[in-house]
Amino acid sequence: MAGLSLVLIPTFISSGWAVTGTLVASPPTVNLTQTVFISFSYAGGTANTLHTFRITVTKPGGADSSYIDVNSLSNSTGGGVGATQYPCSSCAPPGWVTIIGNPANTDVPGTYSIVLDKRAPNPNQFGVATSAFTVTSRLNVVIVSPPVAPVTRGDTVTITGSVTYADGQAVSGATVTATTPASTITLSPSVQPGTYSSQYQLQRDDPLGNWNITIIAGSSGGNSGSSSQLVSVQPAQLIVQNLATYNSFGAPTSDFSAGDTLYVTFRIAYSGSGFLTTGTYTLQIRGPSGGTLPDTLQAIYDPNRGLFYTPSGFQVSSSDPDGSWQLVIPASSLSDPYGNTGPSIETTYRFQVHQTQFVVSQFYLIIVGLTAGGSVSGLILLRRFNTTTAPFESLFKLTGGEIQPPASLLIIGDPGAGATTLGLQLLHRDLTAGKPCGLLSYDSFPSEVMRKMRDMGWDITPYVERKQLSILDCYSALAGVEGGAIRDPTDFTEVSIQVTAMIEKAKGTGTVLFDSTTSIFNSSPPKECINFLQVLGAKVKNNGGVFIMTASRGSIPEEARSKIESLADGVIEMGLKRKAKTLSRTLLVKKVSGREITSTETEFTIVAGKGILLKKQRIPIGIFQPK
Repeated sequence: MAGLSLVLIPTFISSGWAVTGTLVASPPTVNLTQTVFISFSYAGGTANTLHTFRITVTKPGGADSSYIDVNSLSNSTGGGVGATQYPCSSCAPPGWVTIIGNPANTDVPGTYSIVLDKRAPNPNQFGVATSAFTVTSRLNVVIVSPPVAPVTRGDTVTITGSVTYADGQAVSGATVTATTPASTITLSPSVQPGTYSSQYQLQRDDPLGNWNITIIAGSSGGNSGSSSQLVSVQPAQLIVQNLATYNSFGAPTSDFSAGDTLYVTFRIAYSGSGFLTTGTYTLQIRGPSGGTLPDTLQAIYDPNRGLFYTPSGFQVSSSDPDGSWQLVIPASSLSDPYGNTGPSIETTYRFQVHQTQFVVSQFYLIIVGLTAGGSVSGLILLRRFNTTTAPFESLFKLTGGEIQPPASLLIIGDPGAGATTLGLQLLHRDLTAGKPCGLLSYDSFPSEVMRKMRDMGWDITPYVERKQLSILDCYSALAGVEGGAIRDPTDFTEVSIQVTAMIEKAKGTGTVLFDSTTSIFNSSPPKECINFLQVLGAKVKNNGGVFIMTASRGSIPEEARSKIESLADGVIEMGLKRKAKTLSRTLLVKKVSGREITSTETEFTIVAGKGILLKKQRIPIGIFQPK
């Protein structure tokens, strides 16, 4: 075929023109001025060849853009990886090169776009991979405490917040504040990184209702965040303390006779701290029958003494019945200018009224007795006639008045003399007066204690059901019965914690009876037992209550007994004495701090349905005193 020629043109196809890749920004969201780690991987490149990739980052709005070249040596299949940071102060020059606008930095909130281009070997390939990351100025703030629960004026509230970046990392060195009902406080860094905390004591005049707690945090670079929650603020409780009576001579006493005038002093404390120092408040007077008299007492504040007092007293008349009377401050009858009220339950104080008892024709009775059947037999007859019983309240003639809180009382006696009965009777009197009480039962099962008290006419079931009386069962574990509230009654730390919880749950001040301390001395070293009793006594007294301990004589080492007696504010000894063919019970008040007591051994009897009744003379003449 003349004139026809074939021309062959060689074609060269580079093995690196079809690179594929992935591009990842980590973390995907960062805060202002933080660094992003950018990594990529690729495939389809030239095997075992140094590749150059260009990463271009464009800020939100497109006004600022920068790039950096990253070298990567491919593997035998033409794949590889590479990475850098944005921005990068440690990268080798030239680092990030500004294309337009401001230099590379995470200084603008919004979405940053990333493009990966291949620059070498030839040919160039644009858009191998794309990605993005977000920059935010928002910090994550979480309120850790207080919980969403009511708080009371006077409470000290711990405000705690945690502050983290968008990636979850703790923020150190932040400036953190929190709002209080009236102002703003600064929260200080805690031991745990990213946690900030401070305490605020609610003031007695802080607004009631919702408290919007807002924690605001700020860090370097303009990052900030906040969180809020509502907490309900309740009024503080007003608590009556140191309620006491005194006579017209200014002498403290709770015993009054016809013609005496009774005056009252007390303090009003806030449940958090501090005392009320303004206002006029009314005290009611309740007679032995339980009826409230129309007479009332008005109390005003005396700044010199730092307490409330009644300028006008209550004068006892000859027509007032003999027996145990009460001063009463009704529940919620106290208030201050800020809406705080109290007491939460009725507050009472007992005092004794004694009327002179005249025996008609005492002289003739004595003459007849001495002459009837001979003087000796007549005297014996009169002794028997002259002995009668007095109400339980007559005990307080011997103690110089009621046992007033805060105080500790030790009742120690011969086994069977009635120490437990006396302790339970004192406990029951305070229950009927509306006071919260507690019983540490080391000597009997709680059900047995309730039965004993019911036999004496003191049904405590209603008080237990409405939680006015708390019984801590320490006996079951001693008796080998499992499942009780106290696993080891000789673990004084555990018992102390339980007693603290008992006191904290009680509304107001009351009485705690420990019956009987004999059990702990039988199983623990005396020094530990003494320390334990001292701690419990301090807890109860610091709460404005009365701590009563019972013990059997001879079961406690003499040195330990002396130590406990020295620590107690009051000591009552009870004994058994043989008289002819019978045993008689006796009671002796050894001491009551700050009181003028009657240290006379007094006989008493225990009567079912009534409890302890003291014996007394009908006619107080020495020759009739039983021998």
